Amino acid sequence: MARGGDTRPALDIYKRLVTEWAARLDLISPGDIDRLEERHISDSLRALPLLEKSPTGAFTDVGSGAGLPGIPLAIASGHYVRLIEPRKRRAAFLEECLRTLALRGEVVIKTAQQAAADPRYARSHAVVLARALAPPDEALRLILPLVAPGGIAAVFLGASAKIPAGAEEFAPGIAIVRVE
Repeated sequence: MARGGDTRPALDIYKRLVTEWAARLDLISPGDIDRLEERHISDSLRALPLLEKSPTGAFTDVGSGAGLPGIPLAIASGHYVRLIEPRKRRAAFLEECLRTLALRGEVVIKTAQQAAADPRYARSHAVVLARALAPPDEALRLILPLVAPGGIAAVFLGASAKIPAGAEEFAPGIAIVRVE
């Protein structure tokens, strides 16, 4: 999906894929199926301005699971996405999303720690995001080794979460750390 194009058809296809696969793979809570758009997709798209302000190129979603926030952001931005997900069945779902939606990207079947230990991924991403990976402090600890110098690590915060030490608020509910 090209940036600036009509993203609604692709987002609707993505919603259909999540709905079809959700129960088999425990992608999202059963109670969230009816509110997938506002609870997950719209929430994920709050990070779009971060991608628009950062260097062009790939961005990474760690602990991607159902593809949130990576898939909606790839649809909306047109950027190449790297989805890091250790669970093989969920990784297969993510591959299906990339294929069906004709998105530029790849799925890496590794934990955050395994990816950080791999020279292909360590310190090589301009933007690394985590949403529901772990509590914010822990999520930052896990994703910071993947961020290139000059890049940004971003974590989504729950309603009651505090901004982690050393981070700044990019937008309500999103904390970032700029890596020097």
